[in-house]
Amino acid sequence: MGERCRACTEALPALARFCPRCGQPSSEGGGGAAVAGAGGGGETISDTLTDLRQRMLPPRLIAPGTRITDRYEIDGVLGEGGMGVVYRATDRQHARTVAIKALHASLMGDAEIRRRFHREAQLMLGWNHRYVARVHDLVEHEDLLAFVMEYVEGPTLEEHAQRWNGKLPYDEIRQIFTGVLEAMQAAHAVGIIHRDLKPHNILLRLDENGVVPKIVDFGVAKVLEGTTYTMSGALLGTCRYMSPEQVKSPQHVDHRADIYSLGVTLYRCVTGRCPFEGNSHFAVMMAHVQQPPEPPSAFRPHVPPELERIMLQSLAKDRADRPQSCAEFRGALERSLADVAPHRAEGEIEYPPAILEEDGNEMLLVPAGSFQLGPGRRVVLLDRFYLARHPVTNRQFQEFVEATGYRPSDANAQRFLHHFRNGRCPPELADHPVVFVSWTDARAYCRWAARRLPSEAEWEKAARGPDGNKYPWGREEPTPELANFGQARAKSYPVATGDGGTAPVTAFPRSASPYGIEGMAGNVFEWCEDVDDPGFYLHGPERNPRNTIQPGDAPCVIRGGSWRYDVRSLRTYARASFPTTFRLDTVGFRVAL
Repeated sequence: MGERCRACTEALPALARFCPRCGQPSSEGGGGAAVAGAGGGGETISDTLTDLRQRMLPPRLIAPGTRITDRYEIDGVLGEGGMGVVYRATDRQHARTVAIKALHASLMGDAEIRRRFHREAQLMLGWNHRYVARVHDLVEHEDLLAFVMEYVEGPTLEEHAQRWNGKLPYDEIRQIFTGVLEAMQAAHAVGIIHRDLKPHNILLRLDENGVVPKIVDFGVAKVLEGTTYTMSGALLGTCRYMSPEQVKSPQHVDHRADIYSLGVTLYRCVTGRCPFEGNSHFAVMMAHVQQPPEPPSAFRPHVPPELERIMLQSLAKDRADRPQSCAEFRGALERSLADVAPHRAEGEIEYPPAILEEDGNEMLLVPAGSFQLGPGRRVVLLDRFYLARHPVTNRQFQEFVEATGYRPSDANAQRFLHHFRNGRCPPELADHPVVFVSWTDARAYCRWAARRLPSEAEWEKAARGPDGNKYPWGREEPTPELANFGQARAKSYPVATGDGGTAPVTAFPRSASPYGIEGMAGNVFEWCEDVDDPGFYLHGPERNPRNTIQPGDAPCVIRGGSWRYDVRSLRTYARASFPTTFRLDTVGFRVAL
């Protein structure tokens, strides 16, 4: 008669190390995993660490050369996050490389986590798919909980997206997401919900046939649900991809939560950013519940209309309004990208230093790289972007109004284009920067022009350059030949030439920034995309910071100084803010791409 489980009396298969019914270890001594140092004989965990007289805290990292049971040997650390460590290891039994994801030791003593771990691991051991990193085995001991998984040689989707400055070519988007959606449709069909889909949990194998996605970390979110981990800083990345129902009632989610998270992931890979970003867990989660996302075309011009439609549908607050299955989502995605041609690798692309638009404005390239942000000169890395050489003029804004019939309807609408005469720009001001426009007016113009407002970090890099200039042109103190400023006693705008007010946008070529961008000090303040948060500005992310959650009437950032303000406002790190509906004679904007 074969061996039976000591806990539930289920008959055990030959050589089984765990009961297939209850998950309990099958071997004598509690199924202790053998751990041996690289240079000595093995010893059994259950023979040593369970003896309270000898017991010590488990190490935070397992050393290379350590054997986990007789089967696995640790080669090194692949990565470490807030919830655990991923090791590269050798499966000695099958002579293959594997990945071992071990939960942090601080989670080991929670009996509920151990129970969930058993359940989710057993579920994944019984299911696999070609676009899912297969779970080969599980390792459990009082001081170790780990999945043994297929090792995927390649980057995460997040790392791959960064190679493309956040915006993947459409043929790769089609290849990656059709595979992911196929895998998730199969998972949902057998009752498996991921709960934590995001670019960091999609690995990519790059080969001669293209990009092959492999989803990882099924069940980890369920294992950790309700623990202190879910309230820690480690969850901020997850918050950006969390569905509204996960925020409101995580115990009642279904497969459509995964569809929402994939919609956010798709948005990230198309536009280079998540629909809701910030450094506050609560603000990000509330944005998912309450705030509509910006259309993807606001951040990537010429997004195929059908692709934008399915992206926004997948981000519906009410799950009944989303695609109801991953198969439906996949079909709509394939149709939206049916005419997309393969794209060259970014390394083969040479970005032009300037793009001349039909209206005569120039968009100048600001290359990817780091710069010094703020008075503390903290180092921030930005992807490449284009910024207009000059602010938007009265002439250009009038063309927008005439083409669209745009009229604001907020409480301050009576100040909209207050300097125009009978709805027309005075001819003598045609080439001056537009003023009496709010942040919302500027955003409306950007949508019409297929452009966007720069982030605060982008604006400062374009003005400051790679060397951290005090003023856009360098360290030379401002003079009337370099900037239009210091006219605090001027009459109400507009005023007669020579008596104050704005100057033409081309009036100060000597004051160009290191990237050739003019008028970034004085003349008019310029709206930025970001909500004003000094803490975010001083201590926010080190890569592409962009604080775009709009909670109520929070003010948005303006930069650059104006014709009314003194020399201090001209510094490249000087900043201020106004509510988004304010319209003033000192505030305009320029566009980015």
